[in-house]
Amino acid sequence: MSIAEQSKTLSLMMLVQRIILALAFLFLAIGETLHLNAFVQNGIDIGLPFSRILCTAAVIMTFIAALFIMLGLFFRTSSVIMAAITLFSGFFFFAGSFNKVNIVGTLFALALLSGFIITGAGKWSLDSYLKKKREKENKRILFR
Repeated sequence: MSIAEQSKTLSLMMLVQRIILALAFLFLAIGETLHLNAFVQNGIDIGLPFSRILCTAAVIMTFIAALFIMLGLFFRTSSVIMAAITLFSGFFFFAGSFNKVNIVGTLFALALLSGFIITGAGKWSLDSYLKKKREKENKRILFR
């Protein structure tokens, strides 16, 4: 396999990984939106301060960050925000819970997001497209 083919394969893998993780977070955000009162009540029940504000903000930020991750726009920033939301949720909503599914799901999401933060969005992303466009415009300005 040539280097160009490896690069295309890696870009495709990064795109697919971004889309799958973003879909999982979008599914989560939509579910929490549809049952927002129950989500807020769960926050109140566990003693979360400012439960309505924090839970609503978490849902909105999850939805927006998931869309940005899927598109590869503001990718690293969105991944950091999503990791913070995941840590917040894992700490408050799963604290004292020994449900292995919740703990493993939180750790798995954090592992994927930390990989995203390190590797970036890849060539097939809006961040990459915008970077190339800015570089092209900068070259045009320099050579006038």
